[in-house]
Amino acid sequence: MTIRTPLEHIIVTDLFPDIRLELQRVLESLTDEQWEYPTVCTGWNVRDVALHLLGTRMQLLSGMRDHDGQWFKVDDFQELIELINAQNELWVKAARRISRTLLISLLGFTNQQIIDYLNTLNPLKVGGGIGWTGNNADPLWMHIARELTEQWMHHQHICDAVQITSLKEARFVHPVLSTFVHALPQTYHDTAAPTDKLVKLIITGEGGGTWHLVREAAGWQLYADTDLPPTTTISIDTDTAWRLFTKGLEAETIRQRADVEGDKTLFEVLLKTVAIIA
Repeated sequence: MTIRTPLEHIIVTDLFPDIRLELQRVLESLTDEQWEYPTVCTGWNVRDVALHLLGTRMQLLSGMRDHDGQWFKVDDFQELIELINAQNELWVKAARRISRTLLISLLGFTNQQIIDYLNTLNPLKVGGGIGWTGNNADPLWMHIARELTEQWMHHQHICDAVQITSLKEARFVHPVLSTFVHALPQTYHDTAAPTDKLVKLIITGEGGGTWHLVREAAGWQLYADTDLPPTTTISIDTDTAWRLFTKGLEAETIRQRADVEGDKTLFEVLLKTVAIIA
């Protein structure tokens, strides 16, 4: 019987106040010109990404807290993605009339309400499934951690555009990456391999870590550690990792940055990982 150490719960509620204050600091520091800088989000500048963040704050509070949001019935995951993308574009287009001063104020107001709401939740309770985990149900701590990744990712999009380094400390980066890797079992779902084959992912740099993805009889399972010999060992740095998980890098760029030992076909599967909905 091999050693298989389960993953720890990702409890991140205490990080949201610092993220709220840091976003406010960054936005208040921007020049008129910097607000218009383009970001990696196609068609969106810095102001648009901040408006998108405001929209997601309002959606979370209206839907999860107030149970009074807008709901849609979709037939498959691709339809859901297309619907979310369309809604995001519609929101940003309409919200561009909001002044920057008001935008910063509304972000602070809604983010504080989210902090207050998250503190009322029992993270061990079970909620609905998060699309990219492949599960029908996920614990609330995972939903809260996913919310952290959403805020952190778009914060980085803004900071990248204006060349600011922010929220790159390990206390933020590690839980973000620890959340993203929960997409791996779904990514490898259709990948055939003998039982006990191990894909070992090493993410180097501040906030990195090591994760073990094991093929079991019922499918691929993610662990914090095992004593299995790796079939494939993949090493990438933290910057490459978060951009991989959020569709921020071309596959060839990731291949050039990665150090891969063993079966490279299992590495190619990793390149398909997506830990965001849209």
